[in-house]
Amino acid sequence: MQPKPNTINQINKAFIKRSIGSSQVVLENVFIKSATFEGMYSAGIPTQKLIDHHVDLAKGGVGMTTISYGAVSADARTFDSQMYIHKDSLVPLKLLAEKVHAAGAKVSIQLTHCGYFSKNKTARKILAPSKLFNAYGFLSGMGFSEAMTLKDMELVINDFVKAAISLKTIGFDAVEIHMGHGYLLSQFLSPLTNKRKDEFGGSIENRSRFPLQLVQRVVTAVGENFPVLVKLNLSDGFKNGFSLEDCVYVSKQLEKINCAAIVLSGGFTSKTPFYLMRGKIPLKGMIQNGSSWAEKITMAVFGPFIIKEYKFEPNFFLDQALKVRKAVNLDLVYLGGVDSVDGMLQILEKGFNFIALARPLIHDPSFLHKIRSGNLSKSLCNRCNECIVEMDRGGVKCVLDSAG
Repeated sequence: MQPKPNTINQINKAFIKRSIGSSQVVLENVFIKSATFEGMYSAGIPTQKLIDHHVDLAKGGVGMTTISYGAVSADARTFDSQMYIHKDSLVPLKLLAEKVHAAGAKVSIQLTHCGYFSKNKTARKILAPSKLFNAYGFLSGMGFSEAMTLKDMELVINDFVKAAISLKTIGFDAVEIHMGHGYLLSQFLSPLTNKRKDEFGGSIENRSRFPLQLVQRVVTAVGENFPVLVKLNLSDGFKNGFSLEDCVYVSKQLEKINCAAIVLSGGFTSKTPFYLMRGKIPLKGMIQNGSSWAEKITMAVFGPFIIKEYKFEPNFFLDQALKVRKAVNLDLVYLGGVDSVDGMLQILEKGFNFIALARPLIHDPSFLHKIRSGNLSKSLCNRCNECIVEMDRGGVKCVLDSAG
């Protein structure tokens, strides 16, 4: 479907240079490839496939591409083959940055710690705000987390700081600290997983204390012209979890500590994983990808009952995101259901600074070129979500033909 001539002229305003926050890092346009787990690693080291994947996105016209799930330490990994930031992974990451720059885009990486959501058998201990049952790792013999001590918190902060400095040193343009989706920092923010009785639990002021301290330390360590973005839930997607009101509070605090931009997201991986994804649940493939017969059987029996499906609608987070837009002045990256020229224009008209895209670019890395040239007005992605299954089958990819 081709856009109307007047919309082609309107969408051109999305393809102008724009700096991230107050930094001197300038993107060629407002489009950011959202961090989406690629599954393109070998023994924790990025492969050539990961490099090619992000170079293709850069050639396709994104202003910045974001590598997903860069664990800040070996213990921070969700599973033991996941990439983490250390001297051996920095070599291919440096090459990736150079090639993305040569293709005309900027590059960022998502820094994360899994917290209790782990089946990483090499981890010395499983950390979380509180002692929690770990359903994800239970069948791997990792049933419970330990409540973090002040010493644990300081070590984790240092891991994030060291990772960010290392990435700046090898030529990355920014980092994105993952405070959403039910990983460690999100676990502190959510009443579901934070049961602490000290200054790090209870009110949202207390629950956000450790995550905000961590972001502040990273911002201070990397300096003014290395943007630190934060991925933050609008809500966890269930009652008595991290709420939209909590999000507004945390966003205001992030503005005070010079966070460059917030990527607004949602969902809690262990409870509402498709709150973010929306669309169909590829249950058959998820069952096949189980790492053991016990996991396959558990998913087959309980999957249809515990994994809730959410209907896909264009710009599905917009109403919630507007509450944050009205509350803060810092740059906001809108994420959630943008798949057309009309959807893009709506987001920009509502005052959001950047637009994050995932599935439309997985379906077709040239999606933005086609939009800008007037050859396409809407992504042909059908939200089957089979790309999620492919993450564990050699790397994320679309199972559809990019032409339809």
